[in-house]
Amino acid sequence: MKKTHIPKLDSFIGGGIPVGSSIIFCAVPGVECEAFGYQILNGIVEDGYNGFICTNVTEPSNIVYEFNRYGWNLEKFLDEKRVFFVDGCSKLMGVPPMGKYSIDEFSQIEEMVLKAIDDIPNGVGVINNLSTLIDYIDEDKVINIIGRWNKRAKEKKAILVYIFTKWDYPSELINTLTNSVDCTVSLTSIEERVIIGQGFMVTSASWTEPQKNMVLFFVLQPGGVKIYIPKILVTGPYNSGKSSFVKSISIESVSVDKMALEKFSTTIAMDIGHVDHDGFIADIFGTPGQERFDLMLDILAKEAVGAFILIDSSAPQTFARAKEMINKTQAEAIPKIIVANKQDLPGALTPEQIRERMKLDNSIPIIPTVVTENTGVEEALDTLLKILYGE
Repeated sequence: MKKTHIPKLDSFIGGGIPVGSSIIFCAVPGVECEAFGYQILNGIVEDGYNGFICTNVTEPSNIVYEFNRYGWNLEKFLDEKRVFFVDGCSKLMGVPPMGKYSIDEFSQIEEMVLKAIDDIPNGVGVINNLSTLIDYIDEDKVINIIGRWNKRAKEKKAILVYIFTKWDYPSELINTLTNSVDCTVSLTSIEERVIIGQGFMVTSASWTEPQKNMVLFFVLQPGGVKIYIPKILVTGPYNSGKSSFVKSISIESVSVDKMALEKFSTTIAMDIGHVDHDGFIADIFGTPGQERFDLMLDILAKEAVGAFILIDSSAPQTFARAKEMINKTQAEAIPKIIVANKQDLPGALTPEQIRERMKLDNSIPIIPTVVTENTGVEEALDTLLKILYGE
């Protein structure tokens, strides 16, 4: 079994793709799909195996450029002869071909890909794009060709990754196509008046019962495919450490406004941060803690999918305010973590004592932290991500 190197996908399909198997990424038009195939190939080749890319939609030089934009060094793999192209595009466009195999007309593609599979035992091949083949070759013939490619890949213990753009083809054709491979991942746009995101979901896998969760994703350059969490809320009482927490978990953050009040520098507007952690990206919004800003809480909390509730472990008199803010931000209805900050201060309560004082059930994790020293911060982030998307 080989890992796909796509965040969360491996856990959805039982740990990875068995050798000799095939997987198709079936995308509605407009959704970024090539990155999935390229990321799988890049990861498997980095793991020590060989691979090829069969392209009939763009010249190989453009694919090299795309890899560079994702932060992956395809040129190195090409120079080391660990990856090669089956170039089904250049000659048809009247430009010099680039690849171990090149195609003069689409009728040659079956034989060229079979040769390529023979050259990568235990490796990976990416075929982009099946919809182009269907447009130029008889539909039934394409299905038969895929069957022969899959049979050869099974013999060579290679993995085949198909990219397919789901134009307005007959549903019977799409069903036949997806039934001809071992695993189908559907890529779709998520719309509400306008397109607000892209998502993927495993719809079938022959070797396991997949988790059929729809997962938002974003394709970063550099970075490739990342799981996208639109909004995570950070809230809690005044002086609990919210701004420091946002800064600690974010690669970039800004406090919109600050001013000195009494003895402390405190946030009077909001904190905004961006997290890039373990295959996930998320936007973080921190709320002010003073009661006079409570009118903002409902606005800031809208569409949040998870929340961190910051408390000062040494100030139990603020716990009631923390529970009030959970209610005002409607955080009781979404996954949340209690971040028990300032564990280094005298009189700081333990998570067990905090749970008893706040009357919280065991379903709500309480993570002890010292945010200023970055202690417990990553554990808090990992815990919330695990609740949102599982192991």
